[in-house]
Amino acid sequence: MADLTLDEARKEVVALRNKLDKWADEYYSKDEPEVTDRVYDQNYNRLLELEQKFPQLVTPDSITQRVGGQLDSAFTKVTHEVPMLSMGDVFSKEELREFDERVQKQVGHAVDYNVELKIDGLSINLEYTAGKLTRASTRGNGVVGEDVTANARFIADIPQTLPEKLTTEVRGECYMGKEAFAKLNAQRDEEGASAFANPRNAAAGSLRQLDASVTKKRHLSTFIYTWVNPPADITSQHQAIAELDRLGFHTNQTGRKLAKLDEIFAFIDEYTQKRDDLPYGIDGIVLKVDDLQLQQALGNTVKIPRWEIAYKFPPEEQATVVHEIKWTVGRTGVVTPTAIMDPVQLAGTTVSHAVLHNADLLREKDVRLGDTVMLHKAGDIIPEISEVVLAKRPKGTEPYPIPTVCPSCGEKLIHLQDEVALRCVNPACPAQIEEGITHFASRPAMNIDGLGPKIVRQLINRKLVHSVADLYHLQASDLEQLDHFKDKAISNLLTAINNSKQNSVELLLTGLGIDHVGAKAARLIAQKFKNMTKIMAADVQEVAAIDTIGMTIAEALTTYFAQDEVKELVDQLRASGVNMDYRGPSEETQAAIPDNYFKDKTVVLTGTLAYYTRSDFTKKLQALGAKVTSSVSGKTDYLIYGKDAGSKYTKAQKLGVQLLTEEAAIAQVK
Repeated sequence: MADLTLDEARKEVVALRNKLDKWADEYYSKDEPEVTDRVYDQNYNRLLELEQKFPQLVTPDSITQRVGGQLDSAFTKVTHEVPMLSMGDVFSKEELREFDERVQKQVGHAVDYNVELKIDGLSINLEYTAGKLTRASTRGNGVVGEDVTANARFIADIPQTLPEKLTTEVRGECYMGKEAFAKLNAQRDEEGASAFANPRNAAAGSLRQLDASVTKKRHLSTFIYTWVNPPADITSQHQAIAELDRLGFHTNQTGRKLAKLDEIFAFIDEYTQKRDDLPYGIDGIVLKVDDLQLQQALGNTVKIPRWEIAYKFPPEEQATVVHEIKWTVGRTGVVTPTAIMDPVQLAGTTVSHAVLHNADLLREKDVRLGDTVMLHKAGDIIPEISEVVLAKRPKGTEPYPIPTVCPSCGEKLIHLQDEVALRCVNPACPAQIEEGITHFASRPAMNIDGLGPKIVRQLINRKLVHSVADLYHLQASDLEQLDHFKDKAISNLLTAINNSKQNSVELLLTGLGIDHVGAKAARLIAQKFKNMTKIMAADVQEVAAIDTIGMTIAEALTTYFAQDEVKELVDQLRASGVNMDYRGPSEETQAAIPDNYFKDKTVVLTGTLAYYTRSDFTKKLQALGAKVTSSVSGKTDYLIYGKDAGSKYTKAQKLGVQLLTEEAAIAQVK
C-alpha cells in the first residue's frame, strides 16, 4: 500500500464498496449470502486499511460508516432510541491483547471482562411494558430496524409476560439450532427451494417472514445478553445476565467473569474445541468490560462500542479435489448435484461429499472436474464448497454440463415457475418411486419394519412393485427373488406389511409424501375429518381453518388429492384392505382416556433415549392423552430426558419444569 497513489486507492475503494454493498444486501436483506464470512471480512478489512491510509476517501455512505444492512420495506420501521451498534472484530490473540491494552490505558487500570460465546444469529430487541411484550425488532441499520413482533410471539423461549411488571428493553441473538437448520435445508432441497447458506441466514429468513406461521415452524431460539436500561442495583454484565435469567429470558450460561488474558485465551481454546459439539452455532468469543459504569465511560465510536470486542474463529477449511459430480433424484422429482471429492477431516468427521443444491449454484461456483476446492461446514454441520482454487485448476477443463434429462428415467427435466431446482415430473420415474416407497415405509409413516432403501431398490429393479399399492400384493415367492433374503426375513416383512394395513389414517397421509404435510399436520387433519373420503373432499378453506395448518399446507393437500392418479392410488390401497379411518384420540376419546400421570399434560422429549425411539415414545404418550411438543416453555409440565440432554434440559431447569429420566417416565407409562 505504501506505493499506492491516491487515484489508485480511489479506484480500489470504489470497487470494494460496490462489492461489499452487494454482498451486504444479499446477507442482510435477502438472507442469501454470495460469499463466506471470511471473504467478506478480508475485503472489508482491506477497505478499512485504505480509508485509514487515505482519510480523504471516507464518505458517509461507506459501508464502514454503517451498521448492519439496508431495510426491506415490507416491515414497519422501528427507531432505536439507543442505537444497536455492531462489534469490532479481531482475528488473533495478539489483537485481543492490544484491545486489552487500549482499555487499560483509557480507564487507567486493569479490568474484569465477561467473556461470552458469539452466537451465530441475528440481533433482536425486545421491549416490555408493565411486564408484557409490546414490541420486537431487528437491528436493521443500527438506528432503524424492522418490527417483527408478530413473529417473535411464536419463538418459544421469548417470554410474553415477565414475572414482574417491568417496563424495560433487552437485546440478544435470535438463532436456529444445528438440528433445526439441517432439517430445514433437507426439506427445502426436497421441495426444490434454495437452501440457506448457514444458520444465521436461516434464522434471519425465518424471523423476517411476512407470514408468522412460517416463523412458528422454523424452531427459532434466542439468547438474551444485553439490558438496555437495567435497574440501578445491576452494576455488572455478569449480574445482568443472572437477573435476566431469573426473569425467564433464555440466557447462555457458559459466560465467565475473567481478568487475566491467560484465562481468556484458555476459554477461547476450550470453546474452539467444544464448538462442534454445541447444539447451536458460534463463530467466536466476545469480551465485554464487566463493569457497566466503565462501559458508559468508555463509550462508542460512530459504529462500535469501545468496551467490547469479538474474537472471530479462523475458518476451518480443507482443500480437496473434485472427482465426480453426481445427480440424484429426490422423492418429489428434484434433481440435485453432489460433488464427490477426496476425503478430508473437517469439524471432527471425514467428509467426501458436498451437496451443491441446484444447477444455478453449480454454475455460480463454477465447480469443474479436477478442481481443487476449499471445503467447510456451514453451521458446523453441512459440508459446503466455499470457493474454487483457480490457481490450481487443470488446463483444458470445461464448465460441468447441466443435465437436460433425468438421470434415472431419461425424461426431460424442467424448471417449475419460481423454482431454482431442476425437476423430473415423470410419475413413473424409478428414482422417485424408490424414494416415495422408502418414505411410505419409514417409521414416521406406515412403519413397515425391514423395508429399507436397499430392499425397495431390489423390488423396483425386479419390477415387483411400481407404486406403494403394489406392496400389499407381494407374496413370499416374490421376496424369494431378492438377494440375501431368507425365510425369516420374508416372513417378518410380509407380517410388517400386513400389520401396516391397520394403521390410523394419519400415518397413511404422512406416507403419501404430500408437500408440506408432515406427521403432525397429518394427525391434525385426520383428527378433524376422521377418514380419507372426507379428507379428499375437503376444500382449501376447511383445511386451512384447522389450528396451526394454514394456507400453504391446505393448498398442497387439496392440489394433491385433485389428481386422478392419486384418487386411483387411494382406491387401490382401500381395495387392498388399508385402513382409511382415524383411530387416534379425538376430543371425545381424549376425555374418555382414564386418568393417568400424563393425561392432559404437555411433555417434551430430549436427549438420546435408550429404551424407545423418540417416535415410539411420542405415540405412547399421546395414547395416554399427553400433548408432546418440541420446545420447552412455561406451559411444559414434564421434560423427559435421555443421554446428552442439552439446552432443553437447561431451560427446563430454569423454568422449574419437572424433570423425568426416561426410566422414571417409563415407570409411569406402564
